[in-house]
Amino acid sequence: MHILIIPSWYPTKRNPISGVFFREQAHALRKAGHQIGVVYPERRSIKEFRFKVIRRKFSKEDDNGIVTVRTHGWSWFPRIPHRNARLLINDGLDLFELYIKQYGKPDIIHAHSMLYGGAISAVIHHKYSVPFVVTEHFSAYARGRIKAWQKDYLYDVYKNASKLITVSPELGFILNERYGCPNALLEFVPNIVDTDVFNISNKPILKTPPFVFLNVSALTYNKGHHILLNSFAKKFMNNSEVGLWLGGAGEERRNLEQQAAQLGISQNVKFLGPLSRNQVRDAMQCCDIFVLPSLYETFGVVAIEAMACGKPVIATRCGGPECIVNDINGMLVSPNDIEGLAQAMNEMMKKLDQYDSELIRKDCISRFSEGTVTKRLMEIYQDTLDGR
Repeated sequence: MHILIIPSWYPTKRNPISGVFFREQAHALRKAGHQIGVVYPERRSIKEFRFKVIRRKFSKEDDNGIVTVRTHGWSWFPRIPHRNARLLINDGLDLFELYIKQYGKPDIIHAHSMLYGGAISAVIHHKYSVPFVVTEHFSAYARGRIKAWQKDYLYDVYKNASKLITVSPELGFILNERYGCPNALLEFVPNIVDTDVFNISNKPILKTPPFVFLNVSALTYNKGHHILLNSFAKKFMNNSEVGLWLGGAGEERRNLEQQAAQLGISQNVKFLGPLSRNQVRDAMQCCDIFVLPSLYETFGVVAIEAMACGKPVIATRCGGPECIVNDINGMLVSPNDIEGLAQAMNEMMKKLDQYDSELIRKDCISRFSEGTVTKRLMEIYQDTLDGR
């Protein structure tokens, strides 16, 4: 099958982590024996403008067997976002037409996020009758950040997509209840975890302090680090044997450092900074418990990465983790609940030996491995092509 991926964001040299899960899924489909292409129209903020590159330019690369075609341009209208959206959609159509001249028309398009990979796919569908499905990941729906003008794009996707895949059942519920997406269009397919990269380490690991809670995410308010710091301080202040590691970068770092100092836990808290994929894996293999205190998540890939490393997880019931965490692999608490999270951290630490790392990994593989997710995607693609 010839499958074309149209992501709304994707790894770049400047940001190799952006959309990395879309890329991993594309490679999983390629390994399953399918012809995979990617077209990615990128328009950067005018704040980054350089006179060396004024005009839009095209590039092509072979990403280990996946042809990836890109445009590189600028969002010329910072105060008129709908104009920038239209530029991006036009870029996507131009890229598609360049792609099919050399590689032929795909059997199906798989877009990631309606804004604007799905919107581009709808335009292509109107002109070339290529069927498409969309996987939605965007947390803005739950946070009420979709603008009125953007809803026209959503409705165009609803009317023309064969399926709208959500990475959690809760996200599907929100799209149906708040944005009018028909239930018949919705399917739940989780994200993939790379179980070759994220695995159980058999090497003895020496770490300081001897017991470590870990979180890896962007340091933004929505990720709930301020709750995590307060919860940690409640149970582990003045305990030099327990540490809290925070991996990632973001605008909240200075506030979090100040909060840790005010709480008197600066000696316990270690800011790891931005991490590569392998560094994330190494940190997960070193930790004892992974904590996801987010206020909202559409899924929570870092949770399944930790589970693939055999680590139990404490997460909030914030939209995504409810379909990930179970009695085998961890505990769920309410978001914004400082006392509840503190109790869960203390309780899991005391009964850590009751969690079986091999069983945690086995459960993770059965639900989130490349093979499991790819098989479900292929069923959806085939149903689409069969007209079901």
